[in-house]
Order: sequence, then structure tokens, then C-alpha cells
Amino acid sequence: MGHLKYGTGEHQVCQDCLSPLLSCHACLLQFHLRMPFHRIEEWQDGFFHTVTLKSLGLCIKLSHKAGETCFGLDFCGCKHKASHYKQLLWVHLFPATATDPRTTATFGVLKFFHLLSFESKVSAYKFYHSLVRQTNNTGITPIRDCYSTFLRIMREWRNLHSLKHTGYGHDPAGVNTTQEGELALLCPACLHPGKIYLTVGKLQLNSAWMFSVFLAMNANFHLKCQAISSDTKDPGLSNGWGYFVNGKHYKAYIGNSSAIIQECQQRSTCMSHNAMNMADMKILKGLAATGVGTVDCARHDMKLANGVGDLQKGERYVNMDYLVFSALSIFSSLKVINFSYDIMCQWHKKMWGCVLSLPLHLQPDPVGKTFRYFVSKFHLTAHIEACRVLLWKVIKAVRTKQEHHIALSKLEDSI
Repeated sequence: MGHLKYGTGEHQVCQDCLSPLLSCHACLLQFHLRMPFHRIEEWQDGFFHTVTLKSLGLCIKLSHKAGETCFGLDFCGCKHKASHYKQLLWVHLFPATATDPRTTATFGVLKFFHLLSFESKVSAYKFYHSLVRQTNNTGITPIRDCYSTFLRIMREWRNLHSLKHTGYGHDPAGVNTTQEGELALLCPACLHPGKIYLTVGKLQLNSAWMFSVFLAMNANFHLKCQAISSDTKDPGLSNGWGYFVNGKHYKAYIGNSSAIIQECQQRSTCMSHNAMNMADMKILKGLAATGVGTVDCARHDMKLANGVGDLQKGERYVNMDYLVFSALSIFSSLKVINFSYDIMCQWHKKMWGCVLSLPLHLQPDPVGKTFRYFVSKFHLTAHIEACRVLLWKVIKAVRTKQEHHIALSKLEDSI
């Protein structure tokens, strides 16, 4: 094997570049004019020391060509200069603030965390501290804590991307013209009146299932929210524009529904469903929300627009009523509505009485529509025998009716 030969002035090596060779000071800076975030080590006192390109003299000079170097990071001061935050965005650096930015995150690290949070379910806390470990894993050198700044940057970046992908970020009238639910990604396989809809001359009875919607309701009590702030100090960036309901309207309705809660929230006559019987026993101390209620497309496992909301005190009917009919409001023209809920045998009893207390724009018009109620097979075994028999009779009756319609349609076609 040959031996690598280094010059007397070659003392630096880059940990992120493909080549492991040592470089001299001038060549290293020249190589990294467009890669200013690489990690550098310098040979001193018999071992390698971690150094930064900034300490070696490299500068990012915004709004100018690469090669016009100075020290640190300089904003352009020309006569027709752009604002500081725009200059940072041009070089793919996302500023923590638009007024006087001092901290930024690269677009690359934001995209990387965005993918990891979905694929590996990694939290922002673990991801941020992994970056800290990558910077210095010894714990000897103090590193300024930017965790809260990273959270704020990530929220703003995701909000801007949602506006951009849906087209509202470039609306001449401004982003405030965005309506509730318009940033949510619609289920691509379901029919959406006015958006995704089939045009047929005569709807056959055996294809009526295509013009129906299946809503699955559930809650997650692992998604707790600490009561550490307020809507005034930490307002939402897209209140009601996506999957979550409008927080202001939602909380106002919940706060004025004490009488409805007492009337509708009764103990289960089936098994001891925790979703019902423990609604008033959830630990509330220090929590703004004990969990999250969701409404999904049961057939394709897609979250529905305005179908997600915080649960202030367990899985109460008043919360789930608001969420399910908020999600159902975009399907107002469909004639067949199917509900799936693990405690459907209890929820449907006083559902229509509670619907009358909802805001007018969320109250469905039942005339000419069919509402069906189901319990998923996974939860069915947790119900008492009488409940299972009743649900099975309902399913059998629906299946018989469908078979009757199919037979009738075939008979009409043969005549």
C-alpha cells in the first residue's frame, strides 16, 4: 500500500467531505465556500481539535456571489437591499424571527426532521439533542440551548409549507382568506362533493355504497398537553384551517355545555367502558388537555378536516359530538352516513338530542338521509352478549337489505 503524504501546512480535515485528506487553511476555505456547515478538525498539540469554519475565517456573505468572503455572517448593506429574513431564506436558512434574526435552521435539517417525525415517530426533543450530541458528544463544551427556538421554527416552517402546498400561500388576498379545513389533505379515495365526485346518469342501487361515508371515532390519551401557556401568549398559526377544529369556537361551545353534559353523559349500561365511566376521573392537574379526539375515514384511515380536537376532561360525548359533526359538515350532500365507534351502543342513544345544542352550521339535516351505527370487530368482544346480538341483527338486516336491492336491480335489468 502507498502512503499519504501531507505538506507541512496541512493541518485541517473535514468530517463531512468525501475525502479524508488533510488540507491547508486556504484550500479548506476555498472548498467550503458553498458548504459552510461542515464539521472541521484541526491538528494541534498532538491530536485533533474540533473547530468551526467561522473560526478559520470563512464567512457567508448574503446576497453576493460565493467567494466574496469576510468574517462571520454579513447581511447585504447595498442600496436596494432586501430585509434580513429574506436574505436568509434565499440561502435556505430559516430565521427564528422576522424582525432581528440571530438564530437560523437550514432547510435540510427541517426537512429531515419532518420525515423522521412521520417515519420513525421521533420527537423534536430527541432529534434536537441528537444534533447536540453530533456537535459535541463529550458534554465538556457548553452549547447554547436552542430547543424552544427549534420548536418555533418547525411550527412556522410546517405552517408555511401547508399554505404553499394548498395554494393559499400565494393568494393575492392574503392567507387570512383561508377557510376552515382547507389546508387538510382530503382522502383521495372518498367522494367529496364539489371536489372529488363521480358523474353518473342513473345511480344503480348496488353501487350506492360509493356515495356514502364511513366515519370512525376514537380518542388518544397519550397526547396530553401541559397547561404551561395560553392562547393569548401562544396563539395558533392556522386556527381551524387544517385537521384541528377552530379552538376558539370549540372551547366556547364546551364551556357553555354543562347542562348537556349532565343530561347526556350517563354511565354505561353495557360493559364498564372507560371512555364513558372514567370521563370525570381523568387526572386534570397541570393539564390543558387530557388527550385528543379524532374522526377518521374508516375505509382508508385518513384524518378528516376539522375532525380533531383536544379533550379537556376525558372522552365526553359533548366533545365527540362536536368533532364528528364538524367533520361531517363537508359531506352534507351525501345520503348515507355510517358511524363506527367502540361505544356506539351507548353514544347513539341520546345523540340526536345532543345534536340540537350544536351550532347551527354543524347540525345535519336528517331528511332523506340514512344513518347507520357500527362497532368495529376489534371492540365488539368487549360488549355484553345482549349488545353483541343486537349489533349482529343490525348488520344482518343491512346485509339483507343490500342483497334485496341487488336482486331487484338484476330483475329489472332482465325485464
